[in-house]
Amino acid sequence: METNRFVTGIDDIGTMSGKSAGWSLISFHEEYFSEFNQSAQDTLNKSGLKSFHAKEFKRKKSEYYGQFLSLIKETLAKGNSSFICCTLLDEAWKNEFKGFCEMLIGDAFQQANIDNNGIIEASKRIAAPLFTYQRISSQKTTAKYTSIDIDRDSVLSKLNDNDLIIRGKKISSQIPIFASLNAYGRKQFPSAPLIEKDSINILNDEESFLIQAADIFGNFSTALSFKTLGKESKSNNLKCEIFENVYSDLIDPSHISDSVDLDGDDLVLKNNGSFTLCVS
Repeated sequence: METNRFVTGIDDIGTMSGKSAGWSLISFHEEYFSEFNQSAQDTLNKSGLKSFHAKEFKRKKSEYYGQFLSLIKETLAKGNSSFICCTLLDEAWKNEFKGFCEMLIGDAFQQANIDNNGIIEASKRIAAPLFTYQRISSQKTTAKYTSIDIDRDSVLSKLNDNDLIIRGKKISSQIPIFASLNAYGRKQFPSAPLIEKDSINILNDEESFLIQAADIFGNFSTALSFKTLGKESKSNNLKCEIFENVYSDLIDPSHISDSVDLDGDDLVLKNNGSFTLCVS
């Protein structure tokens, strides 16, 4: 029987010069997580790779990337309202959105008299992808709760590495961002899953197959956009072939040119806002 708890992985994605950037997200039922992890580990072991990381794509190991993408598809198909997507923001909208998130979190933390600069900086950084998850998941899933695995960087690590002292007592460094996210989510996206207390896991990608799934889907689906718009390269074409072998029945690339242009080695959105490829 399916529960109302999901597991979610988030990784950032960006084009060559950052004219388009955003996040890739995967979210599915918690009860399928253990089997997904075991199958992913079995595939990784057979491949001899350290992890499924798109920037370290090995053409000679292409069959294993295909097997991993197939596993993702099969896992999503097991449960209602599971999804995986890649969403790119244009440069102007990303900067505006980032500024909004930083202001929202900064104001909330100031009102709470939180002055730990490391936690404030990390909370501002993590807000944009988590708000994006709330926006997309509110349209895709009926889950009530989710945990989050998100790719580590030097700023986000401060949520794990810094102690938060309030009125002389040590509390979880995640409590302020947890409270801010769910307060905002209840107001703006009431049907989005609540992010549970202390369930934001900031990890290196090799520590989480959820992050690796988001990474591979985001990178390979972006490769599809590049190829559809005319960019050719051996690695890019092979990524497209692998991706389309798995997802051609669910993603129609013919509409990509309606929303995105090719600008040299970069993708540029035709309209302000975001462009999203999603499987659900």
